[in-house]
Amino acid sequence: MKELYSFEAERTTEEDVPYIKKTKEGPVEATKKVKKTIKNRIVFVKPSIEHLEEADFFYGQKYNEYINAGFLTKAMLAKKMGDLGGLTSKVVDERVATVMVENMEASRTIEFFEGAKDLTEEQEKKLKEAKTKFATSRAELHDYETDIREQFTQTADAKAEIKVIEWLVLYFSFYEDEVGDATKNKKELFPIFEGEEYDLKRSHLLKMQDEDDDSTEIVFLRRKALFEESFNTLIRVASIWYNKLANDQESIEEALTQFFSSDEE
Repeated sequence: MKELYSFEAERTTEEDVPYIKKTKEGPVEATKKVKKTIKNRIVFVKPSIEHLEEADFFYGQKYNEYINAGFLTKAMLAKKMGDLGGLTSKVVDERVATVMVENMEASRTIEFFEGAKDLTEEQEKKLKEAKTKFATSRAELHDYETDIREQFTQTADAKAEIKVIEWLVLYFSFYEDEVGDATKNKKELFPIFEGEEYDLKRSHLLKMQDEDDDSTEIVFLRRKALFEESFNTLIRVASIWYNKLANDQESIEEALTQFFSSDEE
């Protein structure tokens, strides 16, 4: 297996630690529970060409299911919105183009005057106006992008992509753990989601998402703890790779920072 991206996830365990307890009768052996934080490396393995073909087939199945269920495609929704004067209409497109130009021009003005010494009163005024224009245009573009994204999340294309991203995470997410004698420091990769088939893996996912699940099975609880710490990152990594935005540890790290750093604030 070729690793595409890896990161660390923490889980907390409780261990019975022996110690000598002092009593009136003298020292006696006893145990006490001690919390211990363990770090596991989480690995998203790179799918092969064959696996990617399976993912595309899975996408096609889900896409057709959503079409048959009555969901519009992105193209159909865009045309409908355009005809009704919505977010993809010609008027809105022209406005967005104008705001983008305003944003770029304001950015250039700020870059030109920012940090300069002895600005004239007129230059100070231009800098202030540019900062205001940059802020307002950026806010308008952000609102537009948010509205578009929300509109298209209910299309067959978007829903099928969500499913195929989940499919990738279910099949290619692993955690690294020690095997055998701990003193030999031998480690292997184990799947986070149990099962060979998709239905079994997804059933395991749903069980880990169930807050009311009262399982006491050690391996499951270990996987669940790692799942809770890593699932969002795994979804993001799979999405970045599937959409061809990055394809190795360094470029994925950059993409995570670029696209998702604001979500962590």
